[in-house]
Amino acid sequence: MDDQPITETGPKRGPRYRTTQKRRGWRRFVGWKAFLLYFLGLILLGVGAVVFAFATIDVPEPNDFSTSEATIVYYDDGETELGRFSAENREVLDSEAIPESLKLAVVAAEDRSFYENPGFSVSGITRAAIDQIRGTGAGGGGSTITQQYVKNYYLTQDQTWSRKLQEIVIAVKIDQDIDKDQIITNYLNTIWFGRGAYGVQTASQAYFDVNASDLDLAQSAALAAILRSPARYDPTAGDANAERFEQRFRYVLDGMVTTGAIDQQTADETDPPEVLAEQRQNRYGGPNGYLMMMVRDELRALGFEESEIETGGLRVVTSFNEQAQEAAVRAVDEERPTENAERVHIGLAALRPGDGGVVALYGGPDAVEQSFNDAVDARVQPGSTVKPFTLAAGLEEGFSLNSRFAGNSPFEAEGLGPPVNNQGNVSYGWSVDLLQSTERSINTAFVDLTRNVNSQTVMDAMVRAGIPEDSPGLEANPRVTLGIASVSALDMAEAYGTLAAQGVHTDAYTVSEVVHASGEVRYEREVEARRVFEPDVMADVTYALTQVVDSWRGTGRTVREHGFDRPAAAKTGTHQDLTSWFAGYTPQLATSVAYFRGEGAEAGTEALTGVGGMENFAGGGYPARTWTAFMNAAHEGLPVEEFPERANVNGFTQASPPRSDTGGDQWGGDQSGGNQSGGENGGDESGDENGGDESGDENGGDESGDENGGDESGDENGGDESGDENGGDESGDENGGDESGDESGGDESGGDDSGTDETGDENGDAWGDQGGNQNGGDQNGDGTDTDSAVSPSRQVHRLPLRRAA
Repeated sequence: MDDQPITETGPKRGPRYRTTQKRRGWRRFVGWKAFLLYFLGLILLGVGAVVFAFATIDVPEPNDFSTSEATIVYYDDGETELGRFSAENREVLDSEAIPESLKLAVVAAEDRSFYENPGFSVSGITRAAIDQIRGTGAGGGGSTITQQYVKNYYLTQDQTWSRKLQEIVIAVKIDQDIDKDQIITNYLNTIWFGRGAYGVQTASQAYFDVNASDLDLAQSAALAAILRSPARYDPTAGDANAERFEQRFRYVLDGMVTTGAIDQQTADETDPPEVLAEQRQNRYGGPNGYLMMMVRDELRALGFEESEIETGGLRVVTSFNEQAQEAAVRAVDEERPTENAERVHIGLAALRPGDGGVVALYGGPDAVEQSFNDAVDARVQPGSTVKPFTLAAGLEEGFSLNSRFAGNSPFEAEGLGPPVNNQGNVSYGWSVDLLQSTERSINTAFVDLTRNVNSQTVMDAMVRAGIPEDSPGLEANPRVTLGIASVSALDMAEAYGTLAAQGVHTDAYTVSEVVHASGEVRYEREVEARRVFEPDVMADVTYALTQVVDSWRGTGRTVREHGFDRPAAAKTGTHQDLTSWFAGYTPQLATSVAYFRGEGAEAGTEALTGVGGMENFAGGGYPARTWTAFMNAAHEGLPVEEFPERANVNGFTQASPPRSDTGGDQWGGDQSGGNQSGGENGGDESGDENGGDESGDENGGDESGDENGGDESGDENGGDESGDENGGDESGDENGGDESGDESGGDESGGDDSGTDETGDENGDAWGDQGGNQNGGDQNGDGTDTDSAVSPSRQVHRLPLRRAA
């Protein structure tokens, strides 16, 4: 048997096997080289991409979001915040204003290698890449502080590879160009903290009600814990949040120990701080919302764009005074009537005379619930509060405070229209001087004065003082002196400010200064003062208005009764029981208060009868009390200033009327030529005017000093129970007409029940001629202007006047 020999190496293999083995080794070598080349190619491609990215990606301009900053509105001290406008509630701070404890806490929470890394972290990038591939949406979780700052300040919030590459490149460039302290400062000014707060300043205020510079270690660690996810870590948002917050708070403190910011003992001794509950506030909420609306409107009028107001970081100093504003809100709240007070609105405005700055304003209880501003938008009829401007016009035209005009009610005259009545249809004698007419608000005398100086002249005086020329109802009409034009409380405060400044008018304003956050002054108020009345005229007007307050018969004596003891000048106003006003001033402050019902077109169209339990809701009641409460509080801490002395403009300009045929005294006394004491208007021996009683009450007033027998509640002039103006009867007839509807209390045939003679001449034709024409007008229609004619019994010696420019 032929057996094959066996060698040491085993059976021999054929040629085919050797060829296959060699071929497999070659393939292994070629595959390894290809992989190496492929890998090196990727590296080169990546390096090339990075080089290309660094060459082509520049640091862009900051995005609008990151640079937006809240506009902060301050009271007149420039420090106390009134409110703010913002798309993002942010206030940018310098590095020095951010405590070191907060910077170190944020580093411990967000990026413990911040001070060493070049702007990015390899581990962070890897983590972000894995998250992106998995689709978890958490790609930014491992970003460094520099990367987060770049994303917030320069880029968008998109989660894409291209945006991530941009973020890394810009982060590296930023890290090379800006020091670490500036980077973390910028980061802390842009990061979102929840509660509408962007940046540490607004966050500090939102969570702890302190400025960022006042944060302690615990508060700093708390903010660092919250910023990771405010919705999850705000401890006031539920028990689960509170538990997560405490764990995160400890994590931050441990990180501060790790980075060497604090020692372990300090960490152990630091407890979580008390975090305030979130206060959700509307910028226009509450009474001060009306102030913010006015400031915004004025900024627009000054040329500031809406975008700049919302995001421009403006610092607006206003004219509003915190003490005065709080006094205004408190006065309205405390003095507001409660009985039958549905739909009652109150407007209050106060400004500085000679300057025009509005120091306080009450436009309603809440500007969010009621956008209608009761002190600005409500234009209602002011009643007798406009009489001081008629008085000023009369003094300019040659009359004096001693000049005498019709005091009896009703008052009729050619071209006047329906008769004019005094409140309560009270008569004060057929002639009464302007001083008494002012303090007692005698309608007939002021209409008579208006007819003598010309109603256009009176209207001009109102406009010069500050009543808007476009006020509804402002027209050349003798009744313009009764307050038929509709104005706002702010309009009236501006006009009374002219009286308080002794004839110098300044427009009302609310914005004093606007400064950009950078320090650039964008606007500074320059007061434009114009003299519109002469000082001596104003001195006499002011004197007359002080008697409204100081005289026992003045319609504004409530001011003294409620404890305001500074020099004050004021005037009441009531219009057909639809509106009720009190306006007045000291040398430092001019204030007006208006009560009415309704808003918008309905303002001042619904009667105030019965409000506060008062049949006649007069200006000397609740409006005067509100004014007094405000002025008392607003003047606290201010020095007492005096008014100028009475000037006695034009002296005694009243000429004596002709004596009566019966030989009575000069003003209609008895046949013996008047009583021995010289009593005016036929007074008794004690000298009481108009036949007052022994206590000195004029016109038979009661012992309490209530004017004209008015009741103790302060009802002006004792109006009737129906609330009809001027003492209308129960049927609602104005002016005390009888049941048949005849005005002026005349009988059905037009007879003389009201004291007129058979021809219809009022008061026995005391000033008219025998033909029945009052004020000297003739019957022949000779063209005499009934609005400006002066009766023979009241001719005046007109003095040269220094007219205002």
